[in-house]
Amino acid sequence: MSSRPFPALLLVAGALVSGGTALKGIQPNDEGLMLQAAARIAGGQVPYRDFWWFYPPGQPYLLAGLHEIFGPTLLAWRVVRVLADSTVAALAFALARRGARDRAALAAWVAAILTMAYPSGPHPFPVALALALGALLAFETRPALAGALVGACAAWRIEFAAFAAAGILLARPAGAARFAAAAAAAAAVLYAPVVVAAGAGPAWDLLVDYPLTDFRDYQALAFPLSYDGPLNTSSPRGFLDDSAEPLLLFYLPLVMVVGLVGALAALLDRLGPQVVATGVFSLGTLAYLLVRADLFHTAPLAVMVAVLAAWVLGEAPRIQAVPGTVPAARRPPRRGWRLAPVALAALALAYAIAEGLDRRWLALRQDTVALQLPAADGVRVPARRARELERVVARIRRAVPAGRPVYVATRRGDLVTSGHPLLYLLAGRPNPTRYDIPAPGVVTSAPIQREIVADLERSRTALVVRWTDPVTAAREPNAAGRPSGVRILDDELARRYRRAGHVGSFLLLERRP
Repeated sequence: MSSRPFPALLLVAGALVSGGTALKGIQPNDEGLMLQAAARIAGGQVPYRDFWWFYPPGQPYLLAGLHEIFGPTLLAWRVVRVLADSTVAALAFALARRGARDRAALAAWVAAILTMAYPSGPHPFPVALALALGALLAFETRPALAGALVGACAAWRIEFAAFAAAGILLARPAGAARFAAAAAAAAAVLYAPVVVAAGAGPAWDLLVDYPLTDFRDYQALAFPLSYDGPLNTSSPRGFLDDSAEPLLLFYLPLVMVVGLVGALAALLDRLGPQVVATGVFSLGTLAYLLVRADLFHTAPLAVMVAVLAAWVLGEAPRIQAVPGTVPAARRPPRRGWRLAPVALAALALAYAIAEGLDRRWLALRQDTVALQLPAADGVRVPARRARELERVVARIRRAVPAGRPVYVATRRGDLVTSGHPLLYLLAGRPNPTRYDIPAPGVVTSAPIQREIVADLERSRTALVVRWTDPVTAAREPNAAGRPSGVRILDDELARRYRRAGHVGSFLLLERRP
């Protein structure tokens, strides 16, 4: 597997695995907010100044460039995601081969591509993860390149860059100056134009202060320990049909955490620079998961656990050991309790592969139809959702001329856990406010609701579309799931707008004369 064409084959194979479901499904909230940010930037707006945004600028600016080239589309980010997924998996294979034989490294690749492939989304973490993996591969021989990759990573996920930098500096202090200089230069080049345009104060408030002070309280979820979903024990067939998949999915985060602990424990006698740097970064992906323990936040940890598990299971004397440790070739076989962490790492790797295969099978079998809207570009959704979106977009376009705004509200103003900013892109109508992200604690606060009301009045917005799906006001076990008591926006909509009809879960409100 060391021949040059093999990495290219892995990239192609990864793209095929990820691309198999790239056109399936939409995400009203996450996809909508990222594409809205890209559209705003392409139109000349600056994040942190002209619209509310608390993510780093890398992903929205990348997608804004694609928006400029291809126009409004659901397809462009999916191509980026497929390329990012296949790159992450190929780099995970390359990193696994630093300390494992080819079969174990290939198992890590399988786990990585299955983990990354579904669910998909325009999230910034795949690009950040690829840059961090590249830095982990380069830092021992090319610290300046590793630094540049970490600096670029910071423009996609600040915490990924921070943990990668900490691991690399701890593992190889000798190259610290070159690494740090390159990282600072790359981050400055990518951040400076945005920060200068937005202002240091607003950029700091949204990039640093908000994520550290408010985000965790509003987004954190309880770590999945006690399963309360469907559990059919009437027959083996019933269990496989109704319970196996949700059980595998529910316990994926827990198994990955257990696998990380086992892998790190098993590698304690191999604490060379590569293990130290990769181990510290893997702890960073654990921190990312603990912020919000859901499927989207599990993927980076699962990729890193796959790499570490490959090192444990397919041990090969390629990772440089620190002086005083015993080389792998002369290390005595593990016995007794020392086999336990190896077993945990093996379990995690096998679990990631099994759960990923199950998820791919279900996704490929999903019954969907092409969404018949100009921006959809072949994206497929369930038939009922397609009809609903096509009808509501048609109603919006008939009621609101091109260039005029429409506001997409949620079920209630005092309790918001999700929204439908994707509707702006699908309908081709702008948002009159600065708030595409239905961030709880922000849009549920009195000052922001007064600002939104003022924007609706200033712009004379003729139509408000209220998405009434229960997901928009779910009672999550965090601050987001508690009503704020602020109903300023609700009261204004009741006073200034009247019902003009509904399409499925969408309620249309027209401005009173």
